Amino acid sequence: MDKEAFFKKYPQHTYQDIIIHNQLVSFGTVFCEPRYNVIRPILDLFERPFSVLDLGAAQGYFSYSISRDYPHSFCVMIDANVPLFSYSQHGDMLFDLCKLNAHLDNICYLNKTITLPDLVFLNQNEHFDVIIAFLVVHLMYTDLKDQIQVIENLLDLGDNLILEVANNVAVPFTDYVKTLSKTMECLYLGEVKRRKNPDSLATGKLFWFKKSKPHYINHEEEDHMIGLKKETFLQLNGVYPENVR
Repeated sequence: MDKEAFFKKYPQHTYQDIIIHNQLVSFGTVFCEPRYNVIRPILDLFERPFSVLDLGAAQGYFSYSISRDYPHSFCVMIDANVPLFSYSQHGDMLFDLCKLNAHLDNICYLNKTITLPDLVFLNQNEHFDVIIAFLVVHLMYTDLKDQIQVIENLLDLGDNLILEVANNVAVPFTDYVKTLSKTMECLYLGEVKRRKNPDSLATGKLFWFKKSKPHYINHEEEDHMIGLKKETFLQLNGVYPENVR
């Protein structure tokens, strides 16, 4: 598949901007670059290889950008087709974009609608230097108790959790995150406009939860891909790189 075939297969507007072979080739309906500019100073802190979990990766804008700009990073993207939302082809689209960005050898895609049991499994088997969770937790579960459990698992799973919450949906969850940020080592990164529609008042608030004592993993273990265990890849329906299976 080439770029022309991709847009013929997916003629609809996309959620995120589309990156193919390091180039921005199409704009999505939400602002991506402002968010990326907010998190880059955090990524710049790493003077060693680092791992990223991109939860709800959509069209992979952030992972492809990080993989391009930080070649010693390893980005694990998680997403899937979700028929009940407007994201019915996100999983298929992301897989095709992986193949169109095959020059990047530091990306991985798990085609999975992530659940709390999946996060428990990840905590038992993996750890990430950075977790990106932009406007995704409230889509995983609608009950606040479940949303809180997701956050607790993500805080255990990563040394740096960069979390975005909305101003106009799942407000109790947003309020919880604001309160939580005052009880932990957390930096409020600011508020960004979400949608490119000039009439939209939707914004996202970004929080950086960080650990003072990072957790280190020996990525030289025999059963590791670079940044991810093969067991994890298989258990959580890893589909890219295709040669891992």
